Amino acid sequence: MRLKSTLTDETYKASYGVDAYGEDVIFESLFNKVIACRGDWAVLQLLLKSDEDFYLNVGKRPNFSPRGPLRNIRVECTVDDLPVKIFPVGFIEDDDRVYKADLLLYDEVVFVEREKIQPVWIEVTIPKDTQARNYTGRVKIYAQRMFEDEELIKELDFNIQVKDVELPEPRNFRFYLDLWQHPSNIARKHEVHLWSDEHFRVLEGYVKSLADLGQKAITVIASEIPWSGQRCYRVKNYPSDLFEYSMVRVERDGSGYHYDFSVAERYIDLCMKYGIDKEIEVFGLMNIWLDPEYGYTGIAEDYPDGIRIRYYDRNDGAFKYIRNGEEIKAYIKALENFFIEKDLIDRVRIVADEPGDIEKYKRSLEIIREVAPGFRFKSAINHSEFIEEFKDVISDFVPVLPGVCEKWDILKELKSKVAGRILWYVCCWPPYPNTFISSPLVESRLIGILTAFMGLDGFLRWNYTVWPEDPRSRISYRFPHWKAGDTNFVYPGKDGRPILTLRYKNLKRGIEDYELLMMFKEEYGEKRLESLWDKILKTKDIRAFHISSGKSPNELYSLDGRDYYEFRTALLEALEKK
Repeated sequence: MRLKSTLTDETYKASYGVDAYGEDVIFESLFNKVIACRGDWAVLQLLLKSDEDFYLNVGKRPNFSPRGPLRNIRVECTVDDLPVKIFPVGFIEDDDRVYKADLLLYDEVVFVEREKIQPVWIEVTIPKDTQARNYTGRVKIYAQRMFEDEELIKELDFNIQVKDVELPEPRNFRFYLDLWQHPSNIARKHEVHLWSDEHFRVLEGYVKSLADLGQKAITVIASEIPWSGQRCYRVKNYPSDLFEYSMVRVERDGSGYHYDFSVAERYIDLCMKYGIDKEIEVFGLMNIWLDPEYGYTGIAEDYPDGIRIRYYDRNDGAFKYIRNGEEIKAYIKALENFFIEKDLIDRVRIVADEPGDIEKYKRSLEIIREVAPGFRFKSAINHSEFIEEFKDVISDFVPVLPGVCEKWDILKELKSKVAGRILWYVCCWPPYPNTFISSPLVESRLIGILTAFMGLDGFLRWNYTVWPEDPRSRISYRFPHWKAGDTNFVYPGKDGRPILTLRYKNLKRGIEDYELLMMFKEEYGEKRLESLWDKILKTKDIRAFHISSGKSPNELYSLDGRDYYEFRTALLEALEKK
C-alpha cells in the first residue's frame, strides 16, 4: 500500500470524479503552522490518498469490513492538552456530477476509494483561559489489517501560535448574521410531527448551531406557505417538499377567533436560550409569493396581499381559511398585541422577501401600519429601486449584492440615517462571490471581510436548511436556476443533529475576521486598514462586484487561502501589540 499524506489549511476543498491530473501537487507542500487567539479554534486538514481502497478510522473502535480484508488507517491527534475534534470530510455530488468535499461527518469509520484524496478535518479548541504561547501538535497515522497489530506509519507535527487576543462569545459578535430558519423542513427530514416535543428536541441542535455562528434573528412564520413552497411543485425531475407552515394556531367558534401563539413563543424562547435575541423577523404578512397559474393565489379578495391564515372551526370540526380582509387585519392586530404583551415588539420586523411591485407593497405597508402601528419593517431587496422609494419607511434594508453595487452611493448616505440596520445578501445570484458547493471556500470566508469593507452591519441568506428530498444523496436541485448548496449550510444527521459543512466553518471564520477587524479599527483607526484590505481585495470599488463589470473572481478578491492566513496573522499580531 502506498499512502500519501500531508497537512493543508481550512480553505482547501477536495473534489473527486474526473481526471485527477495535477491534484497530487497538494502533497508536495505541508501547511503546519496555524495562528489563533483565545476563545478561538484552529484547523488543519489532513489529506490521505492511497493506491488501495481502505477504511479511515478517526476513533478507537475496531473495524472489519463487508468488502473484505481491507486495510484500516487510523488517525490520532494531540495538541498539548488542548481539546481536539476530528471529522472525516464527506463528499456530495455537485451539479457537474463531480463530488466535492462539504460535510463534516460524525462517523468514526468511513470507506475511502483508491486514488481519492480523503480530507480529515482536525479542529483544536482554544479556550479563553488558554495561555498565549506556541503549542505543538502531532498527527499519528496507524495502519492495520484484520488481526494484525497496528503499525505507526507516519507522524506529522504542527504548531499553533496562540496570540494574546480574545475573541468575544458568538452571542456578543457585532456582525449581524441573519440566516432564515425553515423548521417545517427540519421536521420532515427528521420524521417528527410538526411542532411536537420531538420536533423541538431536534430544533434545539439546529438553533445551537446557528448560535455558534453568532446568529441574531429568530424566524417566525405567521401564515401558511408564505413562499408557496419556493414553487417546488414546478420541479418535475426531483419532487421535493419545501413548504413552510405557520407557527400560529387559529380556531373559531360562535364568539369569534381564538389565536394560539404558544408554538411561536416556544421557538422564540428556545432561540433566546442560546443568545439569539436581537430580532424576531415575521414572515407571512407581506409580499406573499403567488403563482396563479398553479393555483397558489391569495384567498381574501378584499385584501391586497395573499395572506393565507388557516383555522379550525369548532362548530363543524373542519379546517378552513380566513377569506375576509377585516378578519386578516384582526389577526395582524392580535399578533402585534402578543408581541407587546411579551415586551418583544421593539425587536419585531415584518419581513418582505424580494418585493417586486412598488404599489402593491405600498398598499400592504399602509394597512399594517394602520392596523398595527407597533410593527417595523424589513425587506430583502432584489429590485434596487425599492431602496430609494422606501428609505424613509423601512427600518432595515437588505439589498442583494448587485443591488448594493447599483445603489452604492445611496447606501453610503443611508448608513448613518436608517432607523435600523443595513445588511446584504446573496442567493441564487450573483454567481460569485457565493456559498455554493462549486464556490471556492474562501468565498464563504470573504463574506465577513467584505461586510467590514463595505461598512455594513451584517449578512443575510435564506438557505440554512431548505433541503430537497434527499439532501445527503442529492443536493443538486433546480439547476441551473439554483446551484447545488444554494439551499443549505448544514445537512440533516441521522441522529437528529445537523451535520456541519466546510462552508459553515469558513463562514464562521469570516465572521470572526469581521470581529477582529472591528477591534483593529477601534484601536488603530480606519486608515491603518488600507494595507490589510490589499491582502484580500483586488479592487476598492464595490461597484466592480456587479456582474456587469465583467471582472472575474480573481480580479476582485484573492482565491488563495494563504492570503487569508496572512491577513488574519497581521490582524492578530497588531492586536496583540496594542
